[in-house]
Amino acid sequence: MSESSYRVEVAKEQFVFSAAHFITFAGDICERLHGHNYGVRAAVEGKLDENRYVVDFIALRDAVLKETQALDHHVLLPEHHAEIKVTADDQETTAMFRERRWVFPNDDCIILPVINTTAEEIAGVIADRVVEQMGDSLGSAMTLLEIGVDENYGQWGICRKSLVANPSS
Repeated sequence: MSESSYRVEVAKEQFVFSAAHFITFAGDICERLHGHNYGVRAAVEGKLDENRYVVDFIALRDAVLKETQALDHHVLLPEHHAEIKVTADDQETTAMFRERRWVFPNDDCIILPVINTTAEEIAGVIADRVVEQMGDSLGSAMTLLEIGVDENYGQWGICRKSLVANPSS
């Protein structure tokens, strides 16, 4: 008899955030500052636990919603880019790429622990934060978390994070 695995997905209308960013590509090209209305979806995979589900829909929904709300209406900046230097003082955050310079009020910015603020890296940040936020409520049966970030109506960046299921399950 084969062993079954299950998948749960949440893609709610409220899993959206509007944010500005810019990325570098092709080695030395830096985009102009621009914004997106990002959409987010989450999926988990694993075996059924003692409650007969992979994860509590509500706990997953609430964790993803908290992260999308935190990112909403901010400028997203990379913390670890080799050429985009981001600094902050008491009032302002400054981002520099070569001779270009952007200055924002601190409250308008979120500095993400990424190299480039691509949809893929944003998905990774959301995945890490959902795992951290949910803690034990992830359940013992979950083996994979997938976060997708849609930056332009069908252009998805996806992070799949393997999770170690609780050995007692």
